Parts: sequence; structure tokens; C-alpha cells
Amino acid sequence: MWIGNPIAQSATTTVVDLVQQKVTGRRDQRRLERRFAEIEESIADRIVSYLDHEFRGLPENEREAAVLAVADAFERAGLTDRTLFEQDLDPLYLERYIRDRNPHATRDLSGAAVALYDRVLPESCAYVLATVSTLPNLQTGAFTELLRREALILEHLEEVLDRIPRRPEGLDEDPEAAFETAYRRKAAERWDVLELFGTDAHTRPYRLSVAYLSLCVRGWPEQGSSGGPDEPGDRQVEQVLATRSRTFLRGPAGAGKTTLLRWAAVRASRSDFPDEMSAWNGLIPFLIPLRQYVGQRLPEPEDFLRQTGRHLAYQAPSGWVTSVLADGRAIVLIDGIDELPPGEREDARRWLRDLLADFPDCRYIVTTRPGAASETWLDADGFASAELQSLREGDVRAFIHHWHEAVRGDIADQDERDRLTGFEHELIQKVLNQRHLRAIASTPLLCALLCALYRDRNTSLPRDRMEVYEAALAMLLKDRDQQRGIEGIDLSRRELVLLLQELAKWLILNGSSDAPIPTVRRQVARLLAAMHGVREDPEEVFAHLVVRSGLLQCPTVDRVGFLHRTFEEYLAARALVEEDSFPLLIRHAHDDQWHEVVVMAAGHCTPAQREELVTGLLERSGQVKRHRDRLLLVAFACLETSPALSQDLSEDIRARVRSILPPRTKDHVHALSMVGEYALPLLATVPPQNARQAAKSIEAASTIGGPSAVPVIERALAFGSESVMLAAQRAWLNEPSEELARVLFPRFEERRPHYYIPVAADRAGWQARYMPGNRRASVEGANGDDLDGLSGLTALTFVDLRNRSGTQWHGIDLAPLASLPSLIQLDIDGDASAERIAPLAACPITFLELSHPEHTRDLTYVRELETLRHLCFTRALPSIPLGELVPDRGLESFGLRRVRLRDLRYLAGAPNTVHSLDVMMCPALMSFAGLESQTASLSKLSLRQFDSRHASLEPLASLESLSALRVDRWTWELVGNAHWITRVPHLRKLYLDFGLRTPATVPDWVRELPYLVELCLEAENPLSLQALAGAENLTVHVRQRTKVLGADRLGTGSSLLRAPGNSLPPW
Repeated sequence: MWIGNPIAQSATTTVVDLVQQKVTGRRDQRRLERRFAEIEESIADRIVSYLDHEFRGLPENEREAAVLAVADAFERAGLTDRTLFEQDLDPLYLERYIRDRNPHATRDLSGAAVALYDRVLPESCAYVLATVSTLPNLQTGAFTELLRREALILEHLEEVLDRIPRRPEGLDEDPEAAFETAYRRKAAERWDVLELFGTDAHTRPYRLSVAYLSLCVRGWPEQGSSGGPDEPGDRQVEQVLATRSRTFLRGPAGAGKTTLLRWAAVRASRSDFPDEMSAWNGLIPFLIPLRQYVGQRLPEPEDFLRQTGRHLAYQAPSGWVTSVLADGRAIVLIDGIDELPPGEREDARRWLRDLLADFPDCRYIVTTRPGAASETWLDADGFASAELQSLREGDVRAFIHHWHEAVRGDIADQDERDRLTGFEHELIQKVLNQRHLRAIASTPLLCALLCALYRDRNTSLPRDRMEVYEAALAMLLKDRDQQRGIEGIDLSRRELVLLLQELAKWLILNGSSDAPIPTVRRQVARLLAAMHGVREDPEEVFAHLVVRSGLLQCPTVDRVGFLHRTFEEYLAARALVEEDSFPLLIRHAHDDQWHEVVVMAAGHCTPAQREELVTGLLERSGQVKRHRDRLLLVAFACLETSPALSQDLSEDIRARVRSILPPRTKDHVHALSMVGEYALPLLATVPPQNARQAAKSIEAASTIGGPSAVPVIERALAFGSESVMLAAQRAWLNEPSEELARVLFPRFEERRPHYYIPVAADRAGWQARYMPGNRRASVEGANGDDLDGLSGLTALTFVDLRNRSGTQWHGIDLAPLASLPSLIQLDIDGDASAERIAPLAACPITFLELSHPEHTRDLTYVRELETLRHLCFTRALPSIPLGELVPDRGLESFGLRRVRLRDLRYLAGAPNTVHSLDVMMCPALMSFAGLESQTASLSKLSLRQFDSRHASLEPLASLESLSALRVDRWTWELVGNAHWITRVPHLRKLYLDFGLRTPATVPDWVRELPYLVELCLEAENPLSLQALAGAENLTVHVRQRTKVLGADRLGTGSSLLRAPGNSLPPW
């Protein structure tokens, strides 16, 4: 079966027949035959690998009969390209199609051979469709393409085959397990596609799971952490998701919200989340794009399947989705609150609350643009709000590299690959060193467009984002087809733009991001009827717009919309300006769905039109008081896209905006940052009056950046609150300049140890000049970076090292730390590792955390660190037994974090030497066997964030010295585990982490702990102490802001203490 080839409809057609038909020259024919043989062998090896394991007891003749029956079933099915697409490229639907065509395929097989047939057939369907989706359409020209790029294409095919989710062993008879595997496969294929603007998506789709770039969010402290101000305010989005089961993710257009949800769906489908999120492996994703439900009823659980595959809902076992949700095994990914009209968003919140009430144990991620919902919109429902941040310097470097690496992967010509590498290095330098380009490259979308345009226009770059969108349209619509000699319909670029902008306007006016395909076809036909010079067939024009323009997509098989909402807004704005629809623009300007349309309309206007639009916005701001601030901010944002505006009108805008400064909300900050450096004089003339305004002033100024932002930041630092210091920390991460170092470093040292500023290893030399008295240094680096810049900072007591985002930092030379006489703590985290630790012998090291300790050459030197009391391994366990590492005097504490291990038998190598043990985020942990090796020494134990569905706490009963225990609800709720906690002989202190369970209720079994005197509760609101009614001589600790029910019923000698600073007592 070969796509697009009529002769392949014959069941007797072989690869040799096909190659001889399509390729001339015996040498090329032999090469292609070998390549197809390699594909066959690769797939056969994968199937045989599990046949040998799972069916090793089946006689050889029965195995052969079952496999031949599968081959015969495929031949009799008469598969063609049309057949496959009618099955929606769905492996499960294809399997049923083949079974329907071959109802008696297994009648001559034994029962065991039928089981093998039932195993091989769905696997083969998955491999067939993976191969079809990877290889080019096998027309004559495509065979030439396959010969030219054979190594690249086969490499890509191997990657695709490796990523196909496998069915768990031993579940062949379980229809739910079979469907789950089929669903995972479809979800992985459906969502693992990344549109890299300006690349040739028709050669092959780019895999999102490969090209994905981790982004930073402004998030909340990790669940279970102290929650204190020493927790960085910004972190990688995966870190935030890993520690919260409900996340409300906000971000501007093009920030990567939808891409993140697709990435989560793909990772969940394949159960291959990165280490920090490995506890999510095994969960099942349901992605729900809300744009599909504008004006419609929001989906019931059983409808969740339709977004992944149109046939899945008919194939699922009855109640399967509800069962998965009820078991807490789902990730519900809800995309685009902002894409619903304002009047429908409250309905969406009620729908979401119903889901939360019915299925509280699932994980949820909800996205929106900031203007559509405030950061507190889902606070009452237990969501942690996080906001995607603009790309930082390291992100820009990584994104540009990812983009060019993806393009290089499809190029066989070495000269062209070298040319691309040159473009990559040039573009990184230009974007980072030219302020206007750095301002443009603030989101993944805009950064991708810069990459594409730099290559397409031979290093010529636009000056602002309006030019970026215009140039992108030119590139995507016409120029690239002309440059590459691709034939298409005979429409000019202007005619194509006219069609698209009218379609965009129609969608905006109807509050939609996509529409049914028949409806869009009618819109295209209506528009073409009004274009008198066009003779093209409407169906062909529609097909061209979807297939070749690069601007439209089909999010499902029956709907079409713009590839990104930004293009829809840009084109709709153009159409509205051309028809002078300024009253309409002004009337809708307060609506967040229209914000970007109005701002970009100002960029499309003639000078006279622009005066009319902006004047109308100002006039309406004075007439409609409830929308005053938002209308003023829209008018101010128009300055960013306006090449010219009369001086009087510009001054009027600034004067009015000054009246609502200093900034108080995220909307204020966003509008000011969009205007850019023109906003800095306004910020400088209106000083903040409180800490909230100071933090927002720093946020706005630092987003704009440049030397003029520093005085604004310096003045706001005087307030010194937590929000101000975290905003200042983010300012440094955005733009680590010497001017800012002079202002920030002394202030941060004053507030030590609660706040600190990360230092770049490759810039530590000059940055160290501003931190001579600092006691903490957090250093980020990459392979090849050194620590020489720290050698003169003799006051340092704490150094933590980690890799920069998207990089590795292995083989770190710690020799410069030997000159630090006060260094007592060294943490190495992330994808980083030390080459040797011997240099630490010169330091009074007490705390040591080592990431990837297997890379450290002299790890046994740990025993020689005389002052060492606390040791932690992260990311991996060393091969060296623990007994060869622990000093003879033992350890006060030992930690294992993000380590893949099945039990705790590693502890047995050093019996009775650990006094406190912390095991965290080790999802593969299946057993606590090994704890008993510490029965005489272990007094404190913390077990958090692992897959406790299989781990019994029975070993706790043998821990005679254990007096303090910390567990999360997933651990104690496992059947039987509460019993084993109550069997701990002398437990006096208990930490319970409820996660996001709302309401949180102290379990009854706590009263069965006879020696308990201290109970620390990590919980969301509200927290019920009903089970503690009458409990005597018990101290209960909660966070400062936790709402507590039943505290008044505690017994004699008991008390409730609220932790100062909203952090529980240290463990």
C-alpha cells in the first residue's frame, strides 16, 4: 500500500513493482529497494521484540500462522490513500476497517494464535500510519526526493516509530486497556505537530516534542516548599506544573500557551515527561480548545475524545472517559478562555467548576490572554495562577537555535546547512544587540517570524512588529511559491490578502477563531463573486488557502481557522480600516477580544484615519466611565503601531494616561510595555505611592528595558516589599546590565538571605564587582563556563549552580571555590554536574547537593569532607554504594530528589547512619523496602510527590526512632497506608500535605497517634479540623492565610498557630 499510487491498489503489487514503475536506472532502483527493506526490517524488529517476550511459549508454526493471517488481512483490505484518509489516519479505526473486511481471518487459528493476531494487528496498523505520515507522497518526484534525502527521512521515520505508545504487557484481553493504547497513539500523533513559520511544512511536520522550548512563567512557590520569599518568583513552566495540580496559565498573543498544552498532551500520551514532571507519567490527556464551542454547549466528558479523533467517541468503551476522570488519571487541558465571547466566559467557569466538583483529583491547566480574565479569576477553585513571561536572552538564543536546527534537519546539502548555521549566529547577535529587534523577539511567534524572514529575505529584517506581519504575509502567500517554482492558482498577493482579510473580519465580527468548512467555503465563494477580475474556481481557491497559504489550518476535520489568532487580528484590522469602520472599532475597543485589532488598526491607518481613531478612543474614555482606564490604555498602546501622530494628540494621550499612573494592574503594565521607551518618561514623572504600584512600575520599566529604565527601578526599590524585590529580581533576569547591577546588588544583599540575584557564569567577572559582600551566589551556566568570577567573593556562604535553560553544564570545575573560606553550602541542580569535589576540602562544607553524581569522578571524596552533615543526590543515583560515601560519623540528613529508583534499598549500604531522610519527586518508587536499614538512627522522614499507588508504608512500623513524619495525601490515602502510619511507635510530629484537595479535612486516623504533640498542615482553603475536636495537648500549625474550620473545638492544652510570613515551621 503506497499513498497516491493507483497501481498499489492491487494486493499483489510489491515494492519492486512500484519502484520499477516510478524510478528509472537500475542503481537508483536498487537503492530504493534497500531503503524500503530497511523500513520493513525496522518495523519487524519492533514487533518481534515483544513477540519473543510476551509469546515465547507459543509454538513457532502457530506464531507464523498468526503473523501470516495479519499480512493476508492487510492485502485483502485493499488499502489505498483514500481508504486511509477516510479512516482519519486513526489506527483504531483502521484496525476495525480491516477486521470488517476480514471477518473470518482467524477461523483456522488456535486460541493462543488468535491472541497473537489480536496483538499484532493493532501494532501493525499503528506502524503503517506512522510510516505513511512520515514518508513523502510516493509520486515520481517524491521518489527522487526520497533518494536525495534518504538518510534524513529514514532517521525521522525511526524517531516516529520509537515514539509510538506501547500497550502495557498482560492487558491484551482488556478492551479498556486496548482502547487506552489506541487513544494515546492517536493523541500523540494528533498533537505532536509544531508549526515553525517560514519552514517547508510540506516536506515533513516538525515534531513539537523535539522542537519545544521550555518557557519561564511568573509562578507561585512550589507546593510543599516553605513558601518564603527566598523562592524565586519566576521559574520554568514545567516546575510550576509539576507542583500544582491546577494551573491557570495566562499569556499574551503568541506567548506559547497552546503549544504548551499540546506539548503536555503529547508527553502524557507517551508517558515521557521530563524528570520534574515524571509524576504525571501514566496520566491521560484531554485537550479542549474552547474556540470550538463559541455559541455552543460546552462538552460533556464523553465528548472530550472528539478533539483528538472524530471516530474515537464511537469506539470508546461505555463510560471510559468518565471512569478515567473519576480515577484522577486525567490531565484536562482547557485552551483559550479569551476565545470565548465575554458573555460566555462565566458559563465556562461554571462548567469548569462542575468538572472540578465531579473529578477533583485530576490535573487541570487552563489558558487565557490576560485581558480576558484576571489572575484571581480561578483562585476560589484552587488554581495557582502563572503568567508566561517574555523571552529572555537565554530563551532567544535557545529558540533561534531550535528553529534553525529543525530546518537543518530537512536539508541534505552541506553548503546550505552551513549557510543556515551562519544565519543562526548572525541573527542571535543582531537580535540581542539591537534594541528594536530585541523588543520584537518577545514571544515565540515573533521570534519564529524573525528567523523565517532573516532566511527568506537574505538577512534583511523589519523594524517593528507591523512590518514583521506584513513581511510574513508576503513570504507565506506568494513570494515563497514563486521563489521555489511551485505552481498555484493565478491570484495576486493583493487578491489573496483581500480574501483572507475579509474572512478574518467575518470571524472577528462573529466572535470566532474558526468556523465550519462549508460556511467558510460559502464565504470564499461570496467574496470571489465580488472580485470581478478573478476567474478561479472557489473550491480551488479555498483549497489553496488551506493547503498553500500557511495561514489557515483545520483544527478538526470539519472546521477551518487561522493558524494563529494574531494573523486573524492583523488582517481583520486591515479590512476594517480599508472600509473606514472606525465607529465599530471605537465601540468595541474596551473588549479584550478587540484590543489587538484596534491597536493594529492604528498601524494600518493613514494619518487622517489614525487621528480619527485615536480621538474617538479618547472621547469615549471620557463618556464611558467604567471603561475609562482600558480605553486610555488602548489609545496609549496605539502609539506603538503608529508611525506618526500629531503632537497635540500625542500629548493629550500622555496627559490622560499620566492621570492613571503609577501602574496598578497587569493591563496597565502590558499597555506601557507595548508602547516601549515612550512610556519611560511618564513612569519617571509619577512616583509610586505604595508597594503594589512600585512593583508594577519596576515590571513595566524592566519589560521596556534600557538605561532609562534604571532610575525608575531604583526609585521603586525604596518600598522593599516582597512583591517589589521579586519584581526587581525579574528585572535583572530580563536584562542583566551593569547599570542595573549597580542599583540592585547592594539592595539585595541588605535583604539577604530572603532574596538573591542569579549570576551568569560567563559574566560573573564583571557582575562580581557589584557583590563583594554578598553571602549567596546563584550561578547559571552551560558547558564550557567556569567559576573563576567567584574566586574573590570571600564572604560567600552559599553557592548554588544550575544549567541555563535549554543547555547542559557538566564537568564543572569547582577549584575556584577553594578560595571561599566561609562556604558552608553548595547545591548543584538541574542538568549540571561537578567534575571533582576534592576542591571543597578547603571549605567548611556542611550542606552538599549533587545533581547527576554519576558524572563526578572522585565522588568517594565525600567521606573526606570533615564538616559535611547533609548530603542530597538529585536526577540520578551513583553506582558507588552509599556505605562508601557516608562519613563514619553518619549524616544528619540525606535526600533523594527526582531520582528514578524502584525502592530504597540503596540505603542498606550504610545501615543506621542517616538521621533525617527526604525522598521527593521519585515517581518510579514502587516500594519503601530499605527503610528498615535505618531503624536505629532515622528520626525524621519526608515522603512526597511520587506514584504512591503501589507503595506500602509497612516498613514504617519498624522505625523505632522515628519521631517526625511528613507525607502528602496521595501517600496516606493509599489503602492500608494510614494504618501503617498509626503503627509508628513514637511519632510526635506529623506534617500533612493536602495538595489542592478542597475542602481539606484532617483524617480521623490522626487521633490514633498517642504521642502526637505537633501537627503541621499544608492545605488550601478551607481546612477542616473536625477530626481533632476534643484533642488535647496538640499544637496545630497552618499558613497565615489559611481559612480554618473547627479550631474552636480543640481540646484542653491544644492551640492553633498561624505561621508568620505564610510559611510553616521548617522541617
